Amino acid sequence: MKRFSLVYKIIFIYIVANVLVFSPINRYIYNNVEKFYTIFRDNQRLFRYDQMPDLSMKGHWINKYHKDNEKNIVMVGDSTVEDFYVAYEDSIGALLDRKLFGDDGRPNVFNFGSSGTKTVYVMERIKKAVEYEPDLIIWQMGAGSFVPIHWIFPPNEDSYDLSLGGGLVGAYRNILKMNNENAYFVSRELRSNLVPLNRYKEFYEELAKGIKSKVTNAPLPYPNDRHMKVQIGDVKITEEFYGIPFDASTRHFDAVGVICKYVKDKNIPMMIYLAPINQSILAKKYEEGYYEKMVDAIKAQSAPYGVPLLNLNDAIPDELFIDGGHLKEEGDRIVAERLYEFIVEEFPELRE
Repeated sequence: MKRFSLVYKIIFIYIVANVLVFSPINRYIYNNVEKFYTIFRDNQRLFRYDQMPDLSMKGHWINKYHKDNEKNIVMVGDSTVEDFYVAYEDSIGALLDRKLFGDDGRPNVFNFGSSGTKTVYVMERIKKAVEYEPDLIIWQMGAGSFVPIHWIFPPNEDSYDLSLGGGLVGAYRNILKMNNENAYFVSRELRSNLVPLNRYKEFYEELAKGIKSKVTNAPLPYPNDRHMKVQIGDVKITEEFYGIPFDASTRHFDAVGVICKYVKDKNIPMMIYLAPINQSILAKKYEEGYYEKMVDAIKAQSAPYGVPLLNLNDAIPDELFIDGGHLKEEGDRIVAERLYEFIVEEFPELRE
């Protein structure tokens, strides 16, 4: 009996500590994230978005600049948009920003890219982009955005709309939308709401780095320094490719239509672009004609809502790739140039 009494006491103390201590601390961190010397202060990218979406969004510099800008563009996509492997000024978003709006030091193109993003859960970030009422949303995707999905429960349109960085009710509703690609986010969001102690665990690690850098008078360490040192050809391709067949039934292209409809209903312009892929790897990894079929499937969903598509899958020479899909600076410059040309043609009002 005493043993059970001790267990109950520990559980009680833990619950009280979370409610009275860690939840208020979480709120304080969220409301004052720009005051801490960490990677989340004046954040150009959505750093650690897969771990702390609410904190990463709160620290993003769109919150500081968008209201006073005449024009705003939000880019949503995976690591090729996040561009974590180059300095921010050499990223696609920053290059496009300078081409469209000049180099006055004030951002107009905002980077919402996050590594590994899949179409079946990108709605959550698209909705965050829509909240800022931008003049254009640029949605990047590629073959890696459409992978075979296995659902726990039969999906519907609501299944693509996760709640991340939200409350406990949304976290529970996520369970009905769980699949093999979003299970990590669903479980983490639930844990973070049930156990507030766990919510900003990674933040304390970054805070410690900030304190150390101040004490030693050293620059704040960039989260992906190791990637910054990667040069073209340094990455060795070890994956075995095998001519993946195109199977639209398992890849849920209907999510594109659901998202395009949502954005159109909000009266916000949007475009899609397919990121470049190393053509030698494409020939090995996917069956012949895979990209052509994928483009047709995407257009079938996006065209009814007036969302144009720019296909850049073969726009970059293989020698400018680090690996199968990531580019160094020269490749990014080509992509930014092609995006600029497309935007000027399709959305001339952004240049007025």
